[in-house]
Order: sequence, then structure tokens, then C-alpha cells
Amino acid sequence: MSNVVFFGSPEFAVPALKALISSEYSPGMVVTQPDRCCGRGMSSRPTPVREVAEANGIEVVCATRFREGDIISRLESAGADFFVVVAFGLIFPKKVLNIPLKECINVHASLLPAWRGASPVNMAIVNGDGFTGVSTMRMVKELDAGPVFMQEVLPIDPLEDAGSLSVRLAESGAALLVKTLRAIDGGGSISVDQPSEGISRAPMLKKEDGLIPWNKSVFEVHDHIRGMNPWPGSFTWHKGKYIKVLRACPCGTVCVCGRPGEIVCAGDDGVTVSCGTGALRIERLQVEGKKPMAAREFLRGYRLEAGESFVEEK
Repeated sequence: MSNVVFFGSPEFAVPALKALISSEYSPGMVVTQPDRCCGRGMSSRPTPVREVAEANGIEVVCATRFREGDIISRLESAGADFFVVVAFGLIFPKKVLNIPLKECINVHASLLPAWRGASPVNMAIVNGDGFTGVSTMRMVKELDAGPVFMQEVLPIDPLEDAGSLSVRLAESGAALLVKTLRAIDGGGSISVDQPSEGISRAPMLKKEDGLIPWNKSVFEVHDHIRGMNPWPGSFTWHKGKYIKVLRACPCGTVCVCGRPGEIVCAGDDGVTVSCGTGALRIERLQVEGKKPMAAREFLRGYRLEAGESFVEEK
């Protein structure tokens, strides 16, 4: 039976960890990010991966860098056949990549070489892609550039956001991971170098990346809103107020007499906003400091008038 060390932190990594625990590849050690303060009370909370590992009696090691403490010596002494990495959040130096006896495998949420980087799910939606997928690959020093073992394609629903797509990709990636490990151990998996064509980048997102580009077409604006939810969140400004847009729907490319960002109408069925071409109907939104609301409920406490505009700054 192969010895596995698992690296992961967020919710996206949990299905993969659970799949390993339920298989013959249950990890002997889990490496995750340290507990973080969150919520209004700034209470300390462990990563989702740590919670699952400890609930299953697996040794947990927390690390923010590979150069601190005795993390490398502990990894060397683990005698691992495989390192499995799913959304861990650290760059692996060559010294660490060379530790496992068989492979250092990463589960990546795209069809490599498309969307290498930290935000592949977001960028696939923002770009208007009709499908995406998951890849298992051999980790190398260059980010997300290693040979690919296996891939699985998933369609992108035209109305889903990055949050719901991430859930589906995480489950698909978990099953593909176990399949990949079994194939490697069985001698039936051959990795294939990524092609030099079709490379695209998915950089780490910042909060300001969620600013809605009203000057673009309605379909591009809609894809941006879907791709930025739930993180970093899509937002706009209205009379100095920060407003998050949580769900919207294109009204089509019909001619709308208004400037990009101009409110065409606001009523029970939503807030219709002019884009560069076409119009978008906002169905769910949130003003800073308040809870998320359907448009009908939102408009009872916050006034939006036809002719006013959502803008890109305060």
C-alpha cells in the first residue's frame, strides 16, 4: 500500500482528501495552512482540510513556508510514495518536489494548459468558456506546467457562478485523483507533456478585480459577475455606496437608450441596467453593511431610480 502525504487548505481540497481516506491511499500526514482569524469576532478557525484530517485521526502539520521550522525534514522522514497537492497555496521548491519516491501530483481545476494559476475557475467563467475540467499533473518547478496524467471535461452552465462550478470540479477532481494514483501504481498511466499552444493565465484575484465593467457587452458583464462570485465578489458604486451584485441575468442585445451603468428601470422583477451593448437585469444584490437581498426586498429599503447610474468609483 502506497504512503501518501496530502497538501491542501480550502473547501475545494476537502473532496479529494475524503476520497483518499475512503480508498487505499488514506494519507499518513496532512499539511495545511495555519489557523486563521475570521468573522466579526476574529476568532481563530482551522482550515477545512485540517478539520477533516483531525476528525479522521490523521497527523496534521501547519506550514506557511517550506523554509521554516523542520517541515522539510519531517516530509523527508515520512517516507512518502506520493505527495498529493490540492489548492495548498504555496510554491514547491525543487528539493521538496524530489522527496516522494514515486510522484508529486497536483489536482488543477482546468484543462491544462488553459488557465494556469490561482484562479482557473473564475477565469474560465469570466472568459465565457462553455466548458472546463480538471487535470492531474506531475508537479514541476514552473507553475502548473508539468506533464498531465489525466483530464476530465465538465460543461459550464450559462447561469452558474464560480462557487457552484468549484463544487462540481472538486468532486470530479477527487475521483480523477484516485483513478490517477491507481493507474500509476498499476503501471498503466503515462504522463503527456502540455502543448506549447493554448496556454492562458489565471492570476490570483484581488478584491478590486470584482469591479463590474459596465462598458462591456451584457454577456461579458454577466460572465464577469458569475466569475467573481463568491470571491472576490462583483461590485459597483452608487452615490458613494459599495453595492455587491450577487445574481443577474442578461436581457439580450436589444437596443437600450442609456449610458453603460445607467439604470433603465427598477421594480419587483429586478434592476435593469444598460451595458456597452444590451441590458442586464440584477436579481440579487447587497449594499455594504446589510444582508444579501432579492431585488424586490432590496428596493424597499434602498432607492434606485431610472436615469441614475452605477459607476466605477465613489
